[in-house]
Amino acid sequence: MNEITAWMQSNWYELGTLVAEFAFVAAAIWFARKILRTLRASQEQVGALLKLSVTGGAADRQSPNAAADRPSIAAASPYWLTPSETASAGSPEHAESAPHLMATHKNGLIVWLQTPMSSGGAAPWRKAIRWLQSPAGS
Repeated sequence: MNEITAWMQSNWYELGTLVAEFAFVAAAIWFARKILRTLRASQEQVGALLKLSVTGGAADRQSPNAAADRPSIAAASPYWLTPSETASAGSPEHAESAPHLMATHKNGLIVWLQTPMSSGGAAPWRKAIRWLQSPAGS
């Protein structure tokens, strides 16, 4: 025991450096775990939003045994979509077939075609060339 205290007294600077390095490593591990937890929570929120957008906001339409049919990857997160879940959501009704939407699109196209393509001023690249050609003092 006396040898250990003698060694610690003679090498106190190296021992302090070693303790500080372990503290930095522990802090880095703690910080990395916290960041990974935050990223995982963010991914699950995005997955939940994606699932809502794919299913159209309707309640879960899967049968009780459908959860047992999921592969092991899907069991890692409840927001993992399998092909059977996306197919059961059904296709949304196409509202583009309505006649009033076609008229609206046609009117918008006509208005867009009638707008002028430029403001009538010089093109920006020409302004840049004139600026480069002008003397530095002006």
